[in-house]
Amino acid sequence: MKFLKGQEVTYTALSGRSYEAKVIEGKMDFKKGLIIKSTSKERDFHYLIEIQKNGTTEKILCAENHLQLLEKKKRSLKKAA
Repeated sequence: MKFLKGQEVTYTALSGRSYEAKVIEGKMDFKKGLIIKSTSKERDFHYLIEIQKNGTTEKILCAENHLQLLEKKKRSLKKAA
């Protein structure tokens, strides 16, 4: 699934913990070209996201398979009613 700039998503960290996040930029949006492979772990990064963690805002490079579309609870409540 491709995510758009500004879209709200759920990020699942390697620890298994999930965070609400916002897509800042996608792989093709970066001004200096594509995001390159990580030198420490041979994998591609697809998105730059922003998460709220312990009262601070962090920007993280992550792979597409670590993201899911954030489903708002309000939408679920409307469908149930």
